[in-house]
Formats: sequence, structure tokens, C-alpha cells
Amino acid sequence: MINSIRMGGLVSGLDTDSIVKNLMKAESAPLNKLLQKKQTEEWKRDQFREMNSLLLDLKNKTFDMRLQGTYQKKVLASDDDKIVSAKQKGSPSSSTYNVKVTDLPEAAKAASVKFTTTGLTDGAAVIGEAFDFKIGATTINVTATDTISSVIAKVNSSSSTTGVTASYLQDDKSITFTTTTSGASAAISISNTGGFGAGNKLGLSTGTVDSSATITDFSTNKGFQSSKDATPGNIEINGIAYQVNSSSFTFDGVEFSIKTAGTTQVNLKPDEDAIFKSIKEYVDKYNEITDKINKKITEASYKDYKPLLTEEKESLSEKQIEQWEEKAKSGLLRQDSLLSNVLTQMRQSLSTNVQGTGISAKNDNLSDIGITTGTYAEKGKLYINEAKLREAISNDGSGVMELFTKTSSSTDASTKFNESGLAQRMYDQLNSTMSKLTDKAGSSASLIDNSTIGKGLSRLNTDISKWGTRLESIENRYWSKFTAMETAMSKASSQSSWLAAQSV
Repeated sequence: MINSIRMGGLVSGLDTDSIVKNLMKAESAPLNKLLQKKQTEEWKRDQFREMNSLLLDLKNKTFDMRLQGTYQKKVLASDDDKIVSAKQKGSPSSSTYNVKVTDLPEAAKAASVKFTTTGLTDGAAVIGEAFDFKIGATTINVTATDTISSVIAKVNSSSSTTGVTASYLQDDKSITFTTTTSGASAAISISNTGGFGAGNKLGLSTGTVDSSATITDFSTNKGFQSSKDATPGNIEINGIAYQVNSSSFTFDGVEFSIKTAGTTQVNLKPDEDAIFKSIKEYVDKYNEITDKINKKITEASYKDYKPLLTEEKESLSEKQIEQWEEKAKSGLLRQDSLLSNVLTQMRQSLSTNVQGTGISAKNDNLSDIGITTGTYAEKGKLYINEAKLREAISNDGSGVMELFTKTSSSTDASTKFNESGLAQRMYDQLNSTMSKLTDKAGSSASLIDNSTIGKGLSRLNTDISKWGTRLESIENRYWSKFTAMETAMSKASSQSSWLAAQSV
């Protein structure tokens, strides 16, 4: 326990506090080494866990590559997209559809009629005279100050009642009336209640475009289009005739889009692009992970850069601390045997030929499907010959699938390895390595750390605690000695003063 009274040079004039601190620096050297070792071990633990997370990422990708479904993806394809294209929408019951398009469907049309204005330069020109006309039973009032644009606005504001809208084209100075609905029931009927104005500047005339395409009273120079109902298209699928109302329709889980008359075949085929993409993404992930691990185990080590103590950080800026610790952390996993071994084992898993029944000699190795290893300096990086890989997928898709997914029932470890597909080997290997890394460095998800490093940190914490207690005792002893000295000097000074007073 620290003494309740410390005499810091009151009589001797010594800077006792500084003296004790300097003495304790030497005494604290073993504790400081323990603190630095603890920090180093914590950094190593975190870096091992980071490597384990990288391997987990690769393991998840490898899991997908073990599944036959990854290589059995299907896509619908038409032999002639100019006639019919197809897209899967559900679960087709057939793998082949013979399609014959006889007639394309036609949509229902709206009725329209066009009038050419006279004597008006543009939509803003004032009509200059008042008159009324009717669309159906609705009267449109035109004033002398109205313009073409304002008349069109009046027509359109009544469209919910009349079923007719109007538009103006400046280029040929025309007004077009169009029905808001299509089909045989749509019609336009225009009449007047006393003339369309003396000059008939809007060019209107009385008449009707009705459902039977009869044009009544409209001048022959007025462009018009009568309404027809929609007509269905006629097609055959696998020899059975159907009528369709739209050029795009869904049948048996397939969305067909018919474009012109003709005959073609729609087939459910392996989705070679999707299979290629899965393999390429896996190779990219493998290269990414192995590159990061290779960099970690070849990282430069800076022996002179030890973890900073608390008092050392006090004299440095945050940037200086960051730069120092970057070097102090570097090389902690340099040439680590566990990480070096996993890289070797991963390369062996992918480079060793797959053996056993169901494996073709032409596709029993990655190189056979266009995936090769780079130079020794590139540390096992994989390269893809895209043309060769696509050829292998197209010509022997099941062989490519077996190369990755094949399983072995053998209980002999060596035989099981040789007979297992590449992804199966990798998955087993990654499981084993990740388990070893967890044994070594533990997991951040676990509340109790019984790993090798975790147990070492526990022992370090015990030693640090013991050294803290010991140093406290040593510091108390120093202070006790200096306090005793000050007390003795104080008594001696008092006696000397007393004796001097007696001699007077």
C-alpha cells in the first residue's frame, strides 16, 4: 500500500518525485516488454482472424461451385429472334416449342379527322369572328378573340364528355380531331349551329366518322381514319392453333414475342453465359484471396519498430503514431507456416487431376478447360482462356460440372482427394484450414477465447497484473526510504538549531 505521507525533498531540497520516476523507469522495463508483447500478440490475433475471414469468403464461393445447379442453369433461346423471341417467366413443361406465326395481331384504332386552317398564320393567330359548333351533343363556343390554341383548349376540356380531343400542327396548319377510345364504337361527329364563321378559318365541315367507316359530309380533301376493332393474331405452338390479342403473350411459363410471319423453334438450353460467369467469378475470387495471403506472408518486417507505450505516444502526433504502428504491425505473419501451407494445399486441390468413374480424360484438369497457372513468381495466380472455357462449356457441359462437383465415397483420404471434384476438394481443405486458424487465433464472434493466442494473452495479462503489484511495492519502498531520510534530516536540523540556541 502506498504510504499516506511522502516527503518530497522538503528538507534536502532534492527533486524526489523525478528521482523516483527515473528509478522506476528501469524497474518497469520487464513490464513494458510484457505490454509490448501483449500488443504484438493482439495484432497477430487480429491479422489471423482477417485471413480467416478472407478464406470464409472463398469458402462461400466454393460452396456454390460444389452444387450441380450452378452448372445446370437454363435459358430460352429462339432459332430466329426476327420471327419470335422468348423469355422464361415461370416453369416451362417442355424444352422445345415449335412456333408458326401466320398473322400478327392488330390493335384497335382510334377514329380521327383532319382539317386545314385558312388565313391563320399560327396557333396564336386571332380568329376574329364568333361562331359555335358541336362535337356530338356538346357545343363549343368560339369568340372573336379566340385563337386556334384557345379553341383546341376548349375542345380538350370537354373531351371527358365528347370522347374527342384536338391537336394543332404548325407545319401544315392543320387541326386533327381524335377519339379518346379505339375500336368500332369510337366515332367523331361535327356539326354547326349556323355556320363555322363567314371565313371558316378553322376549315371545319359537318360530318361523321362512324364505326362502319362511313364518311358523311366531310369534304374529300379532309384526311380521316375510321375506327376498326382489334384483330387477333393466328399462331401455332407445337402443332396446336391459338389466337392471341397481343404480340407479347405468356404460354406455359414462357413469354413469347412474335414479330413477323414465319416458323422457328424455341428451345430451353444450358445458359452457357451464366455458367461461364460463375466459373470466372470464382477464379477472380481465388486470385484475389491468394494474392492477399501471399502479400501478408511476404510482408516486410521492421524489428526496430516495437509497439508504442502510452508515455511514448504522448510526445507524438496521431499521424506519427499511425505511421509507426504501420511498420510495427508489418511482417507479423511473415512466412507463417499455417498460411503458407494453405496456399500450397489450395494449389494442389486445383492442379491435381480428378480421377474415377464419370470423369473424361479430356476434362479432368483445369488446364483442359482453359484455366492455367501463371509463373512461379506469380505465386499460383490463375488465368482463363475465355474462348477455350466457353468451348468446353458448350461441348461438354456435364464434364465441366463433374470436374468441379464430383464426390467420392472412399474412406481413404488419398483416394477421396483424387476422386473428388475441384470445388469439393477446395471446400474440404478450406474447412480444415479455417478450423486450424480458429484454434490458433479464436473468433471475434465467440465470448470465450480458448485459442492458442487467446490463452497466451490470458497468461500475459496475469503476468502484467503481478508486475503492476510488484512495481507498486518497489515504488513505495523508494518513497519510504526518501521519506525516512527527510525525517532524519529534519530531526538533525531541529537538534542543531536547539544546540545553537543553548550556546547563546
